[in-house]
Amino acid sequence: MTYLAIVRHGQTEWNRIGVFTGWADEGLTEQGHRDSRAAGIALAETGVQWDTVYVSTLRRSAETAAVAVAQFGHRPATHFVDWRINERHVGDLEGARRVDLAAVHGADRVAQWRWGFDHRPPLMDVDDPRQAVHRSRHPELGMSIPRGESLADVMARVRPWLAEAREAVAASANVVAFTHGTTFRAIRALVEGVAPKDVHRMQPPNGGIAMYQMSEHRLLPVAAAPIDPAER
Repeated sequence: MTYLAIVRHGQTEWNRIGVFTGWADEGLTEQGHRDSRAAGIALAETGVQWDTVYVSTLRRSAETAAVAVAQFGHRPATHFVDWRINERHVGDLEGARRVDLAAVHGADRVAQWRWGFDHRPPLMDVDDPRQAVHRSRHPELGMSIPRGESLADVMARVRPWLAEAREAVAASANVVAFTHGTTFRAIRALVEGVAPKDVHRMQPPNGGIAMYQMSEHRLLPVAAAPIDPAER
């Protein structure tokens, strides 16, 4: 049997204080390191020999992977960096506190931006210095780089990555991806066939894990709900 696991990165400071982060390159807090270690221990305790690691291009994903993999007791054979499992690009909301936005736009609008299926945030201007930073870190995307994404957009970019990961698992590799809250939800929705209206219910904790087993070329959930390291 072979497996696919997805892990949400450990806590960042912007997670802690409720800031829209998106592609901003935040690192982990001390709690984030604890989240990552707990996730690594949980993955090690499954007894699975993890062969392939995926991380996004964002530092919080790579830092989570480094801490978690150190708990495995073995070094995975392959390691890939893939922008397709980046967090959702939150457009012009990047760096804004949710409570401040709610005071101006109302809590319902902020909730729609945060959890809506096909609602894009206000787009980031192409000349915005924040977007210039994102372009410099993702030259392969050129002018196709996102300026703001909905969950539906994230599902569209994750779908081909998931097809590749599924093929790797079908070919006998155990794959673990260290990803982000929205990407985590997008992958779960695609694998589990979750209806768009219900995707918002999947809100993984920092360090949360979802694990799937390959059976007759289908990925089936190993547990009914993601593993929350805080409950271990």
